[in-house]
Amino acid sequence: MKQIKWVQISVLLLSVSVLYFCSANPLDPDMESSTALQKGIPTDQISWAEWNPEVTAALAEAQSGDLAKRTGRKGYASKTIRSDVGGQVGGEKTFMNMVEVPQDAFEENRLRISVRVLNFDASGQTAAGVEFLPSRNYDADMRITLSWGFLNIEGNAWEELNLQPYYSEDGGDNWFPVDEYVVDHVAKTINFGIGHFTQYAWALGEDED
Repeated sequence: MKQIKWVQISVLLLSVSVLYFCSANPLDPDMESSTALQKGIPTDQISWAEWNPEVTAALAEAQSGDLAKRTGRKGYASKTIRSDVGGQVGGEKTFMNMVEVPQDAFEENRLRISVRVLNFDASGQTAAGVEFLPSRNYDADMRITLSWGFLNIEGNAWEELNLQPYYSEDGGDNWFPVDEYVVDHVAKTINFGIGHFTQYAWALGEDED
């Protein structure tokens, strides 16, 4: 009798194991995709867009000379923002990449906010990127604007360009797509609200069949 009960228990455990494996199969492509999305996409698995020659030359020039001269050239903007006033940092000097800081976005009375246009070294590729500093969380959503008007791509209409903005929170090793944004077709920018600063870069989306 005891032997029969043990057999029944063994069969029950086996059935439960089979059901769990079927419902949470680690070989399921959808599960693999979901896990990858949570961890981000490695930089070498993305086709990156580059800045056009004008921006590339300006960034190369900004790397030469002393710090005082570098910060005065195109590709970098920095401003002390008062918490009770807010303000904008970036614009023409940063090739229309900028941030709008609302009132009461941070606890300090004043904070130095910076926008830096970059060429990311993306595993052998060069990625057109923008970094907003200081990298931290804020008490209100910042309005980030990213420009595609200075990318080294053909075409002008957003619908034809197949671009995808990404952000990274680990220094550029892994990237996540920016999914929600407003497109300004005239200014050739996108903008969105977010409660922290990090790094952004432009990628070329996959062609759809």
